[in-house]
Amino acid sequence: MPLTAWSCACRSVKSNMKNWATAGLLLWPLAAFAEVTDSRLLEPTRDYGHGAVANGEYSMLEIDTDQRSFQFLYVNAVFEDTAPRLADLDGDGNPEVVTVLSSFDTGASLAIFGETDSGEVLPRLILDVVGQRFRWIAIAGIADFDHDGRVEIAYVDRPHLAQILRLVEVRGEGNTWSVMPDGTIYGLTNHHLGSAEIEGGLRQCPEPQLILAGVDWSRLYRVGYDGEAYAVTDIGAYTPEAMAAALECE
Repeated sequence: MPLTAWSCACRSVKSNMKNWATAGLLLWPLAAFAEVTDSRLLEPTRDYGHGAVANGEYSMLEIDTDQRSFQFLYVNAVFEDTAPRLADLDGDGNPEVVTVLSSFDTGASLAIFGETDSGEVLPRLILDVVGQRFRWIAIAGIADFDHDGRVEIAYVDRPHLAQILRLVEVRGEGNTWSVMPDGTIYGLTNHHLGSAEIEGGLRQCPEPQLILAGVDWSRLYRVGYDGEAYAVTDIGAYTPEAMAAALECE
């Protein structure tokens, strides 16, 4: 779905001012080269009512820069995640914000927000992933997994149903943002239905790798790039303690 299809009531906040603009962003004159410093999900809601993540549906995403804060609220959609993630996706030294935006009609989308040269923060890419209401994705990690100089976002597509790990390579240049499929691995998951936490995730040892569970949560697996393809290694029985330990470098 193109960005224009998402109806956003968005605002730039300066001090305690609460001015809104429908389907656009209200701005004050800004210095160029704002830097994203933090982000959070606000205003818990039950309007969507999926319940895949305990207390994990929010009306608003707030992004701080070194100049001000920006807030995003979408019509007929919620942010469905444990927390937004900051990662430099385009290599400019300034992080973007990555989270999950779920439409009431088409389910989960991968959403990327970032700064512009004028100091604004805007949605850069909203990628429809599932296409069905009450279907979700759980972000697993963000890194240059295959060492090609471009960052990949790894997420589990429908962690309670399809259980497919997907890696997509991010390509962001100016106002043009896209992702390309980079890897697909079946039979992995990182979230228990109804849990407030996404388990496993990224470890750097020093190469970026992912720690996930098998479909029945009996085994743990490590996913990494072996120079030619993504390789999956069984690293033992699953327990919450074993998964936490697996994220640590030996």
